[in-house]
Amino acid sequence: MKDEIIQEVWKAKDAISARYHYDVKRLVEHLRSEQRSQGIRVVNLHGRQRTEIRTAH
Repeated sequence: MKDEIIQEVWKAKDAISARYHYDVKRLVEHLRSEQRSQGIRVVNLHGRQRTEIRTAH
């Protein structure tokens, strides 16, 4: 059984990876450049608090 959602996510991931020649450093460089040019943070975790994960027993 194929999971269509997972396949779509993988397809998007592969397209993004190919755009940056499968080089994580190039991707990060691009994201940082976008941050500087737009004056916003792509990811901002400063205000986020850790929460405990509760498991059912």
